[in-house]
Amino acid sequence: MSNFKLFFETLQESLTKDEFVKLTLSKPIRKSEGLLNVYARLFKVDGKDVFELKYRFAEENEFKQFSLDAVMSEVESLLINKFRTACLFTLSEDLIVLVSKKKLVSYRDNAPSFKNQLPEIPMQS
Repeated sequence: MSNFKLFFETLQESLTKDEFVKLTLSKPIRKSEGLLNVYARLFKVDGKDVFELKYRFAEENEFKQFSLDAVMSEVESLLINKFRTACLFTLSEDLIVLVSKKKLVSYRDNAPSFKNQLPEIPMQS
């Protein structure tokens, strides 16, 4: 997790401050696998935070739910093996994570894209 330390610290901080909006993984390493991108949203289920990941394929979508610890492992795995870019959208900043072909991680932060959190919608099953 050391390569993604800043990313996961920013994610954790955004959750603590209730500023998390969403997370997007994009730019697949191998487009031939069919996975175009992954979107992560946060939901409250029985008072606990649950991340729902939407795996967007060319033909269909797949949804999975994760705890905070499990979502960090899943996102790290996806960034190492499947995607080159992650965009963490928070109310205070947008953090962009770039992974090179040699697995070098770099960061860029931008002004926040969102002024409000996304509306609460029912989770997909």
